[in-house]
Amino acid sequence: MDFALEIRTYQTENPDHQHDFAQLVLPIHGRMEIDVDGRSGYVDHSLAALVSPGSTHSQMTQRDSRFLILDCPATALENIQLTQLSQRIYVPIPPATRRLIEFAELTGNDQLAVNAAQLAPLLLASLSTQPSVPAGAMDRLLTRVRAYPGASWSNEAMAKVAAMSMSQLHQRFRQLFKQTPQAWLAELRMQQAQRWLCDSALPIADIALRCGFSDQAALTRAMQRLCGTTPAVYRRLSQQSR
Repeated sequence: MDFALEIRTYQTENPDHQHDFAQLVLPIHGRMEIDVDGRSGYVDHSLAALVSPGSTHSQMTQRDSRFLILDCPATALENIQLTQLSQRIYVPIPPATRRLIEFAELTGNDQLAVNAAQLAPLLLASLSTQPSVPAGAMDRLLTRVRAYPGASWSNEAMAKVAAMSMSQLHQRFRQLFKQTPQAWLAELRMQQAQRWLCDSALPIADIALRCGFSDQAALTRAMQRLCGTTPAVYRRLSQQSR
């Protein structure tokens, strides 16, 4: 097969399935909860997912989410430059990749179909850039924090999980997200709280604790500051819009 590049939306939930080609899932808007061969993670503005040929995977997405999907032959990942990339599932998105995603969104599906052979190698190469810290270090940290956003994630705890120094930790977050680790964590926790408010019947107090807020009042203050609304109002409006 040749490279195929397309902007797609998905149903809320897509059960286990496989395909005989490699697939790269890149975020445009919203996020996707995805499980690949038993390894769960998220695709959002900071992280892509690479599904190898034959891998069993399923996903659940937020409503109105959009993703740039690159389907490519298995042989594309045999290039020596991409060997390390093909061994990973969840891949941090560097600034160069983000710019290519934005370009693809502006281009639209008709032109993407025509230009896939030129743009696809650029996307893969931009993701395979060697980081200045051990391979997989940020993958490990981001996956762990996303899985347990309510844990006590001090900068020291993050650095320990990522097996890097504090200066390296701050450098990597500046490179990938243009944020400090704690600013990124606060944004992640708010996104998770919003997701559960929309998609679950969990009490707001439980959501607050699961997302790392000290109590419901702390979540309410944070949401009022960042979103201009309260958790109860946010939940009610999201349910009315369905």
